[in-house]
Amino acid sequence: MTNNSSSIRGYRPQGLPRASKTYAEGRVCAHEGCETRLSKYNRRDKCWGHAEMKVPRLRGRKPAAGSA
Repeated sequence: MTNNSSSIRGYRPQGLPRASKTYAEGRVCAHEGCETRLSKYNRRDKCWGHAEMKVPRLRGRKPAAGSA
């Protein structure tokens, strides 16, 4: 028998990641006349085609409330 200095290293298993939040199934887009069914993972009340566009702030700070 040979003395092998390699050993198996591991770590304690951690908890599982949190499950994705879900919303009611069978929801339909709130835009008038649109019948697109929303995913149970979509938190909004409109489909992607009718949702308001949000532009992320890429750089800089948000201007102060009273300044021009």
